[in-house]
Amino acid sequence: MNRKRLTLESQNDLLQLDGETLRLVSFRSKSAGDQEFIDSRPEHPVFLIQYLDEAREYQCLSSLQAAAIVVSREATPQGATVQAIYRFLPKLDLEATVHIAASASDPFVRWNLKIQNHSGLEIVSVQYPFIVCRYDLGGQTGSERLLLPFNFSKLIPAPTKEMIGPDCMDVWAVTRESGCSGLYRTYATWNHYPGLQFAQFIALYNNQAGLYLACEDANGYIKRIQAVHREPGIRLGVAHIGDWPQNGDRQLEYETVLCSFTGDWYSAAEIYRTWSLAQKWGKPLWQRTEIPPWLSDSTPYIAIRLQGLDDNAPVFPVQEFLPYEKCIPLLESIAQRIHSPVTAVLMGWEKGGPWVYPDSLPPVGGEDSIKHFTIMARQRGWHVGAFNNGTRWVIGHNWNEYDGRSFFRENQGARSVCRLPDGRAWLDVWDQSWRPSYPCCIGAKTTREMAKHFVKKMMEWGFESIQFFDQNNGATAFACFAKDHEHSPAPGRWMTQKLQQFAAELQSLAASAEDRHVILSVEACVNDCCLPYFQEADVRAVPERNDTADDLAAYTIPLYQFLFHECLIMHGMMSRGPEPYHVPIANALNGVLGEIPGGVLTGDGTLLDKDTWNWGAWTPRIGDADHGLEMIRTVTALRRGAGKNYLVYGRMMRPAHVEQISVIEWVFKGKRQAMPAVFHSAWKNPQGRFALTLANWTADHQTAHIHDQRLTSQVREIISGVEMTERLRESVGGELTIDLPPLSIALIENSGNPEEL
Repeated sequence: MNRKRLTLESQNDLLQLDGETLRLVSFRSKSAGDQEFIDSRPEHPVFLIQYLDEAREYQCLSSLQAAAIVVSREATPQGATVQAIYRFLPKLDLEATVHIAASASDPFVRWNLKIQNHSGLEIVSVQYPFIVCRYDLGGQTGSERLLLPFNFSKLIPAPTKEMIGPDCMDVWAVTRESGCSGLYRTYATWNHYPGLQFAQFIALYNNQAGLYLACEDANGYIKRIQAVHREPGIRLGVAHIGDWPQNGDRQLEYETVLCSFTGDWYSAAEIYRTWSLAQKWGKPLWQRTEIPPWLSDSTPYIAIRLQGLDDNAPVFPVQEFLPYEKCIPLLESIAQRIHSPVTAVLMGWEKGGPWVYPDSLPPVGGEDSIKHFTIMARQRGWHVGAFNNGTRWVIGHNWNEYDGRSFFRENQGARSVCRLPDGRAWLDVWDQSWRPSYPCCIGAKTTREMAKHFVKKMMEWGFESIQFFDQNNGATAFACFAKDHEHSPAPGRWMTQKLQQFAAELQSLAASAEDRHVILSVEACVNDCCLPYFQEADVRAVPERNDTADDLAAYTIPLYQFLFHECLIMHGMMSRGPEPYHVPIANALNGVLGEIPGGVLTGDGTLLDKDTWNWGAWTPRIGDADHGLEMIRTVTALRRGAGKNYLVYGRMMRPAHVEQISVIEWVFKGKRQAMPAVFHSAWKNPQGRFALTLANWTADHQTAHIHDQRLTSQVREIISGVEMTERLRESVGGELTIDLPPLSIALIENSGNPEEL
């Protein structure tokens, strides 16, 4: 049966909607008119409502259950707006109105929704719009790519249903993990924006055209933006979480936008960056007065783990590092070798065992020793920081038989932890095998008081970089359904507001230190609406060809650096790199991605050479320790010198086309590896000047041939190698061949006045 279709036209796209329901049935880009994105079926709804029933169990209501639908269309001077009103059965006093607008003067199709709920229905989220795309977009076979601003960023090649997992209630429910699979299976605690989803867009494209879906929300409303399998295609979905009145009306305060684009993931990211950096949080580093000189000076970060060698492994005090003063000669050796001060980052020092919080004090090794270490470090021009556990209450450690249940009861921990819809404490599942914990609610006074006391204690010890929000990945506030906390009894924008308010309190506390500049850091990629509240992020870089390392590392791209590098300092102390070249690869990559280099200290004063997200066994040594330190030295010299305006303050640009880069192939422990010998990136500094960076992580000379029309006829070539060299070079039509010494990094900078470039 052929049903009537309504056609809308935007500046770049044509879309068709079912004339009776406004279900999206076609979306085509004018630049690739033969390519259909949508694979819609009559059983696909226009929207879905997740709510809690009387037993506070999740239930679902969809547009397909509406008793009546009234569709209308209104012409505008340059386009049209369509509207559908969905009325449900009289006993359910609920009405939904959807709006879709398109204009020839606007590249975006704009979607909005209003819910009139006078039934007392406890709505948790509304999923809208409902977009199901084809897996095969009809271009070059296998050219499809799915872009996800999630975790450390993902670009999924030729996505399949097995990779992304099914579209089920659990993958959208805020506090459920059971039943989830695919990309989001272990991230229910953090998997929302603002949080581990650090930007509010998603994109799917192939070699011909792409589809970009985003929310233009400048106020931090909670949402999930995910890709899941919905038969027969891949669903690009948005769930607008919380703030839905039980008796009242609400129209979404922001629009969801949809458009096509041509190009690759940089093209999609550029659309979002243009919007995001125009918001109130888009303040560049060079305008941020709270960024201390020591942080922008990029002293390499060296992690020191005081207990055990790994997380899910035996716990014991590390005798090579305790008392803390033992670390000084080890760090001195590194500082002398890399010709730079260092920032020592202490972790795993908690009384109850690594990451046990809040039963953390006094630290292993004693407060006097840690204070003395900090004094000794600062006397040498170094800095001291710490990683912590964030707002998670750890109630046990299975490797040292720590039992924190009595501490939890005695300190009224039940007042602090997040609650599930049925009122039970939310015992997280991802760390149960070694460190059971509860996420704590930022809307509970107990949570904030404990955290503030903890941060004050670290400041008393002399710390300067405090990553308290460590397990609040991406600056996440955990969801909570408690009825006795300082928030409504469901997730909502209060999570963003409470975290921002508390982060601002910690900033004031940090600013109270009279003898030093204290900064706040976050593990993983700080979501964009929280950028002003932190000076630093722990963003672990992954070589794009390191896909075989593990699921978390696979398909990582430098999306976050491209979007937000200019807004805060990033360090890559725990970046990835395959063995046995882990340290030079990780730090060459840090160099070109504009991150502070570093590594993890071992007991003999060398850096851990294992390909891991954080720690591992020290022995056997498998890499050349001197090569790793030399790479850190050359990267640091350029970052602190001629490259500072780019690699600290600059905006990442689309990379150049670089040819003749050797691919180094090797087999280690039965695993075949292939890695480009040279990493590269492109930058624009705050004054508008363009430059390229190239880093050679190998112990041999390497050459690379650059093709880039953004290069001027004369460029300045600065190479940080055994020596720092500088010379003027001529580029012909944007072409240039560069010779890179072993373990070096180069800056190719346009010559002339920026306004002439």
